[in-house]
Amino acid sequence: MGRIQSSIGLVTGTDIVGTVDQLMAISAQPRDRLLSKAAEIQGQQQQIASLTATVIGVQLAGDSLGSASLFRSKKATSSNTDALSVSTNDNAIAGEHTVRTLQTAATHNIQSAQRYEAQDEALGLTGSLTIQPSGFVDDKVLLSTLNDGLGVQAGKIRLTDRSGATAEVDLSSARTIDDVLDAINDSGVDIQATTSNGKIRLIDQTGKTDSNLRVEQLGNAETAADLGLWGIDEASSTVDGKEIDLPEGTTSLQGASLTQLGGGSGLGTLTDFDIELADGTSANIDVSSAGSLGEVIDAINGSGLELIARINDAGNGIRLRDVSGGAGSFTVSSSDETAANLGIDGTTDDSIIVGADLNLQTVSLDTQLSDLNQGRGVGTGSFTITDSDGDTGAINISVDEIETVGDLIDKINGLSINVTASINEAGDGIVITDNAAGTGALKISDTGTGEVASNLGIEGTAESDTLVGSEATTIEITADDTLDSIVDKINESGRYADASVIANDDGTYSLQIRANKGGETGRIGVNTSGLELNLRTASQGRDAVISIATEGGTTRFLNSSDGVFEDSITGLDFTVKEVSTNPIQVSVADDPGAAVTAIKRFAEQYNKLVDLIDEVTFYDADNQEVGLLFGSTETLRIQNGYSRLLTSSVSGAGDIKSLAQLGIRLDETGKLAVDETKLTDALNEDADAVNEFFNRTNDEDENIGMVGMLSDLADRYAGSDSGMLINKTQTLNTQLERNNERVDSMNTRLESQREQLLKNYYAMEEAIAKIQSNSSYASGISYIGNDY
Repeated sequence: MGRIQSSIGLVTGTDIVGTVDQLMAISAQPRDRLLSKAAEIQGQQQQIASLTATVIGVQLAGDSLGSASLFRSKKATSSNTDALSVSTNDNAIAGEHTVRTLQTAATHNIQSAQRYEAQDEALGLTGSLTIQPSGFVDDKVLLSTLNDGLGVQAGKIRLTDRSGATAEVDLSSARTIDDVLDAINDSGVDIQATTSNGKIRLIDQTGKTDSNLRVEQLGNAETAADLGLWGIDEASSTVDGKEIDLPEGTTSLQGASLTQLGGGSGLGTLTDFDIELADGTSANIDVSSAGSLGEVIDAINGSGLELIARINDAGNGIRLRDVSGGAGSFTVSSSDETAANLGIDGTTDDSIIVGADLNLQTVSLDTQLSDLNQGRGVGTGSFTITDSDGDTGAINISVDEIETVGDLIDKINGLSINVTASINEAGDGIVITDNAAGTGALKISDTGTGEVASNLGIEGTAESDTLVGSEATTIEITADDTLDSIVDKINESGRYADASVIANDDGTYSLQIRANKGGETGRIGVNTSGLELNLRTASQGRDAVISIATEGGTTRFLNSSDGVFEDSITGLDFTVKEVSTNPIQVSVADDPGAAVTAIKRFAEQYNKLVDLIDEVTFYDADNQEVGLLFGSTETLRIQNGYSRLLTSSVSGAGDIKSLAQLGIRLDETGKLAVDETKLTDALNEDADAVNEFFNRTNDEDENIGMVGMLSDLADRYAGSDSGMLINKTQTLNTQLERNNERVDSMNTRLESQREQLLKNYYAMEEAIAKIQSNSSYASGISYIGNDY
């Protein structure tokens, strides 16, 4: 049977545990004093940490005054902010400028190389001219979109070809995969870089075997790994890197994927084709493993022939130029359909073969209607479709909540008329097919003021049984057309471009076709059929052009790829928003407001430090209470140090030697007060002198002005190496550790003492219980007489 133990003595009725607790409370008083001291140290630690952070805040606010440009700030205004916004940079100069926004972002300009003696005489040309806003096969893959959006780290790699020659390739400024390939191909080693099925392929062209083909990473970046080239060290002339993760919607590293061409049906099975140059040299080009048009072009350029392969001016096919200088014919052919499928088969006595449109698919079921026509969309109106039996159905984009091309196709196919809608063969629009076989004609018409069918390219009456829509617009040219009438036809269409006749220096005339929308989305491609216009791209990718005329200076022209200009001469940054027919006046004047704001911010930060010191060092005589840091040498040194510095005169300074001259003074509470009027006047009168006071430097280019002295003072107080507050924190940490060790030791002793007292009390209870038991036995003993 177990023992029964109670906190109350069962014999004496004594509160054993309570009595022991009282005795232990007396014994624990030294330990409790240590715990109270620990709490005080922890409080001091927190307040020292707050002081450190606030001193650093003062330092940072002071450092913000360390820019000379702050005291020379200028403010610029534009008379037409809808067309041009303007801001200043560090080198802005006060003055007046006249700016004209001549061209918005990426205005595409195409001109005919063919020249004509007159602009109003019939040209005798018969054919068609097609302007397309999409289908460009040379889009470049941004490095930032690769590897699940992690991109490619900027850095350098080392290449070694099989002859043993090496070269360092700096890829720190590369933005696209094409930039990477160009950098490798221009590196100086005999290695050709191309792509293959989502990988970068390196081809050694030395013909030697003295060394392995190697790629090494230089520095700590992971450039080679991000490009799939890490660890390449092989005795092979052709090495593929690891596959690179492509962004969603991108199927090729270099240019258009072959599967996207042919309207999305691909170009069929490609094998090889032959090229014979005018000098009689020839080569067989194997493209059986090519996955993109860029890889096809690389294969051609790597053939060893004297020719140049690139994307054509329209941006939708291949262009080949024979630079051999021979007198024969330039021929591209193949035993199967490979050359034809690539759009480059044929023979010419010219040096250039311009490939056919390869019909990159640009429209799918998922394409948003709002994205069509260079982002202009198709509108929200309605149109009707009448089949050859005369039955009519209506489509309303807004009411039917049609958002995608797939939605539109489904809605048309759901009409109770006998037509079918689908993606067209070129992959750039939809086609409506009449299945009624009636006596009439398929007809599609916009209703009201809407232009949805027109914008889809399907408005009209079918000559056969289909109406084929397209993002492209086609202009028919007859033998009677002149340059002027061709211009009129293009401008009447007005869908993507405006045309004009330009006068050449030799008195001849040429056709100019200029995109009517800026930015990359404003790019256009022009294909001709049966017309000898020899259209060439005159400008592409220049997103904006402005002219700047400064008082007393000449007019300068600037261009920018993104519509943002950083002009080092005026010190101004411009952003072009639209073309303005009238000149825009830009005024630049001094703006002391930035410096005033920065100085006020410094004063506010310093005043926070003053408030914090008052909080941690307070003395309440009535209640006999003091702050945890009351009387500390640290707070006293901070107060005195900043007070002396902020009220002192700086020796060796220029005309301004103290903060007081700028209207910055300590008030009766010890806080900084800023007289904005006096400060502004000082900046307007001599901003350079104000800057000299804050940012004077010595021969070693060290700041020995007020900013430098503030920084030095803060380092002495809160520097990470040997700052006063950091040292104080370490001292408190040591005290707390020792205090805690003593508390732990006392707790061990007190626990042992408590156990002993409890044992003693319970032992006493047992002893008393035994005494009482013996007494009861004794009382039962009686006297035995002699009666027996």
